[in-house]
Amino acid sequence: MLSNVTRSQRRFLRKCALFIIITLFLTLVLYSSLEKITNRFNYYFTWCDECVSSLLLNNGFTIDEVVVTGNKFTNEKDIFNLIDRAEPIMYVSLSKLINSIQSVSKWIKNVSVHRILPNTVKINIEEHEPFAMWQDNNNTSIIDSEGKIIIDKTHFDVIPTHDARVDDRSQYQSTEIAERKDLIDNLVVITGQNSLSNLKFVKDILENKTQLSSQISSFISVGNRRWNIVLDNELTVKLPEDNPYGAWDYLNHLHNTTDFTFSDWSIIDMRIADKIFVKR
Repeated sequence: MLSNVTRSQRRFLRKCALFIIITLFLTLVLYSSLEKITNRFNYYFTWCDECVSSLLLNNGFTIDEVVVTGNKFTNEKDIFNLIDRAEPIMYVSLSKLINSIQSVSKWIKNVSVHRILPNTVKINIEEHEPFAMWQDNNNTSIIDSEGKIIIDKTHFDVIPTHDARVDDRSQYQSTEIAERKDLIDNLVVITGQNSLSNLKFVKDILENKTQLSSQISSFISVGNRRWNIVLDNELTVKLPEDNPYGAWDYLNHLHNTTDFTFSDWSIIDMRIADKIFVKR
């Protein structure tokens, strides 16, 4: 097969084969040496890291205290569990800790973390503010003022959000749990077709601090056109499609300036302009 190959070509092939053999040999030698160098480097790096860590810990740069603020609904124990108190405070990756904390609870909106040298980590939690209960078919969710679903009502937990390592906090925790439960239980309910599409109306009515607005228990969107408002005494106010603000303001005016007794009625119908129909 090589009979047609010239002498010079054979010499060239031998040189190529020799080059390939030498290259493979050097590659194996270098790879083996590189692996040893890498292992040695990793060993010394780990040794130096342990020395620096020990030096920092021995000089008071520890994690002795973790302060969590701003959490009404987020359990701080879940946050404590994310922090390795055995490592120096300088070794805490703030960005990684922030990302980990944000995944702890759906209530968390923003997180800021600061080192307070020599031994304190301060964590501030900004939570979503519960605005209302939104009922959609058979689901009830807690939403914020922008209509964002915070958490499903069935997942709302009333466990303590602060650590009870000190005995005299037990009474505080009972009060805290009751306050959070009352806050959720007293949220207005929003329901009906496309009820979140006109959330501005709900916010405007609730932010207008009147005696009637403080008695509202629910808003019902009717046909994606208008609203019914139900008060705590189960009185239903049927507002018109056009100018519902004016109708509600007029009802507040009647409430404040006349002897019109709201408790005597089950329905106040204001859907027709300039007319009010009532039903016991």
